[in-house]
Amino acid sequence: MARDLNRSIHGRAKALLAAGLLGWVLGFSAGSAQAASSPQRIGFQGKLLDASNNPRNGPFDMVFKLYTVPSGGASVWDETQSNVQVTNGVFSVELGSVKALETTLFTSASAYLEIKVGTDSPMTPRQLLLMSPSAFRALYAEDLAPGDTNYIQQGSALQSGAVFHVTSATVAGPFTASGISSFTATGAQTYSLTTSSGLKVLDGTLKVEGSAGAVVDATVRASTLTATDGIILPQGSAFKDEGTMRWEPTQNLLYIGTGTANKTMVDTDSSQTLTNKTLNSTGGNTVDATHLRARLLSSDAPSQGMTIKWNAGASQWYPVYPATVSVVSVQFTPSASLTLTANNVYFVPVVVPGVMALNQFRYRVANAAAGVTGDVGLYDSSGNRIASGGAGSADFITTGAKAVLMQGAPVTVQPGQYYFAMVANGGARPRGVDLGAASAGVVKGLGAVDIGAATLPATVNVGAIVDGSLCPLMSINE
Repeated sequence: MARDLNRSIHGRAKALLAAGLLGWVLGFSAGSAQAASSPQRIGFQGKLLDASNNPRNGPFDMVFKLYTVPSGGASVWDETQSNVQVTNGVFSVELGSVKALETTLFTSASAYLEIKVGTDSPMTPRQLLLMSPSAFRALYAEDLAPGDTNYIQQGSALQSGAVFHVTSATVAGPFTASGISSFTATGAQTYSLTTSSGLKVLDGTLKVEGSAGAVVDATVRASTLTATDGIILPQGSAFKDEGTMRWEPTQNLLYIGTGTANKTMVDTDSSQTLTNKTLNSTGGNTVDATHLRARLLSSDAPSQGMTIKWNAGASQWYPVYPATVSVVSVQFTPSASLTLTANNVYFVPVVVPGVMALNQFRYRVANAAAGVTGDVGLYDSSGNRIASGGAGSADFITTGAKAVLMQGAPVTVQPGQYYFAMVANGGARPRGVDLGAASAGVVKGLGAVDIGAATLPATVNVGAIVDGSLCPLMSINE
């Protein structure tokens, strides 16, 4: 049965108890103020007495358990220390020396210690663990009021005026700044942002201020670029003297910087001569003659996007080709029945001289090839597929003229250099021209690439085209 409880002996909590034949006086050591470097153990001292209050001697096995309630319940931690030496009733142990004490054990309001010595029943009542002086300081980390500027708050409530000093740190997971906020990097060091997914600004403006400007090591891509003060072109050997351009809306003119003064396309200065230069509207935009004030535009000026060329003799801009076209074909006369190798894409270079709405490809089969099908289409000069009939759309099983509807027709094709493409899953026999082995390489881009399939891929490496002499005859919209 429990004796009177004695507390406040040299700053420690002590209790004198008797249970069965044994009694004990306990105490908990005050933890060091250097909590971060201290071992996670609790110093425990006690005095073991028999039923007649005589001190005990010898080794004893002791079981220590922690509970969150004064009686009943399940223990949250326990350890057994064997052969604890007791001298004149006094013993000293370190709780956590056998089984580690985790910080999560002390998240509840109270913690109670239960002790069992030898074969005796556990002593009662359980002892409430009291705080050491340094533990009061630890409470500060769990009860930080918003507005204090000397800590980092972990919680949902917002604070203001905090000062956060970190020598180095890593944030694992999303880092979110909400409300009206800004990030300022001061000093002479470079601030680096490394990310695999890029930097995205939502509903805002990305500004680069100061004399340093923006240096782009890769490529600048934009669907819409609005210049309010000017667009600066990359500087280098090719742009040493004429590297900057700016649009002057008050005069409706484009200014070209020469390093000493701004010149406009209106100037007739020799350094501004545009002889044999082209103004190319590859996006199909309308060419507005009122903005070509540098030179006159011919009377047959285009109404749709196209390429025009300066004619120095006539001192006018002239269309290089019609604004729109409807049919494009290879300008050769068929002279042979070609035998194509299976799963090789055969390329034939072709120029599309105007904006065209591509609907279908046509070709002719000279000799039937049982079970042979394939694909036909068009690639641009970079090797990107512009149009394709799809798997099995090309038929070499029967002879005669064939028409293959393009997927997604009509496909708008802008003026420029392209490649007809034909592939089959077997020995196809289309009509065409065999220029002879000795002519391989004469027509740049005429040749084949083995793709191991009978369907045109999304992209091809045009640099891998092996020069050839076979020219299948194909046409668009014919």
